[in-house]
Amino acid sequence: MSKRRLPNWIIKYAEAVDKMSESPVAFNVWCGLSVIGSVMKKRTWIQRGLYKIYPNQYIVLVAPPGIGKGAAMHPALSFAKSCNPALANYMSDRITAPKIIERLAAGFPSTSIINGAIVQGVEASATLQATELAVFLGSSDWMTQFLCDAWDRGEYEYDTKNKGTNLVKDMCVSLIGACVPEFVQSINRDRATAINGGFTARTIFVFAREKSKSIVWPFGFDDPRMAQLKADLEHDLHQITKLSGEFAFDPIARVEFERFYNSIKIEEDDTEVVSHFKSRQPIHVMKTAMCFSAATRDDMVIDRYCLTTAIRLIDQIRATLDITFRGVGESPLAEATARIQTYIERKAICARSEILRDNHRHVVSEDLDRVLMVLESIGFCERFTQGGKQFYRHLGKVSNNGNGKNQSIGII
Repeated sequence: MSKRRLPNWIIKYAEAVDKMSESPVAFNVWCGLSVIGSVMKKRTWIQRGLYKIYPNQYIVLVAPPGIGKGAAMHPALSFAKSCNPALANYMSDRITAPKIIERLAAGFPSTSIINGAIVQGVEASATLQATELAVFLGSSDWMTQFLCDAWDRGEYEYDTKNKGTNLVKDMCVSLIGACVPEFVQSINRDRATAINGGFTARTIFVFAREKSKSIVWPFGFDDPRMAQLKADLEHDLHQITKLSGEFAFDPIARVEFERFYNSIKIEEDDTEVVSHFKSRQPIHVMKTAMCFSAATRDDMVIDRYCLTTAIRLIDQIRATLDITFRGVGESPLAEATARIQTYIERKAICARSEILRDNHRHVVSEDLDRVLMVLESIGFCERFTQGGKQFYRHLGKVSNNGNGKNQSIGII
């Protein structure tokens, strides 16, 4: 195996895209992680008792329009697609669940090296590309349920009316997608069981509300300034595809994982989405740690750096879940409450008249008073009077969560 050219594929990739793009840094990091998992497929794993954990992940970028979801996804996808030969199998978002199963059952061409010989075969590994998650999840009534099954099952059997039975063996499915925050709320209302109990817990929802920066004249990997780095990224990505077998934890990383695992507690005040995510948080950490190890070294060892980096990244996802899903709930005012929360967070201090003026299409005056009363009661904001007008002050701690401008590659 030839020597790597880069110290860490994910970090170098994210740094490169950050120079060329306005996308939030977290988007670039997770898109890089998606590429690593997609090219490793089912060749690598962690043995977890009676089952194996593979590096496939479901990653969804969540942000308002124009923040850079597509700008983060497209360069990442192009790397694996443009390499010769293509290093990952992708399926677009305009595809139904039955069609996905049919294509997985048929298999994708694959090349492997066994005892020094090149062997041609087929594989049932693929990454579902959903630039518009709404289109993708809406293509089949049972798409979310299929995704829940595909995340951690190696075999899948589907009976059709006219084409018999499609049996998928050695299945490994990943997802890279994007949506606006409002869609997260709508999929929860329409498919509450699958989202709350399954899909949400299996998915990394990467939330951002602002661009990382403003670039008037952006450039791409085709720019001469990026030629050497692009070549190095492609070279190392090919090296990563040669990894095969079981990942191992070094002694220090094992102790760190034990400490992390025992620290996870589901609290009484956790929302449903957080408690469900916590139940699978150790698996998310293992999947992410595998990708970081593969991006860094050839010996398939997860060291303390790879593990603690994975823990930190997954903790950041968990910390923003309540923001991502804040409009989800049984109350008819859940969406309005989420909108008002976001508005007050952004303004820090604002008059009631301002809130109503800018949100009157979404909440009437009487409902606004109910929402504000609830937000006061839970300590989200406080009310004060000045010049005869009512004002509301956000009481939350200052945080960089979801703020693209304050994010840095240094977080990893």
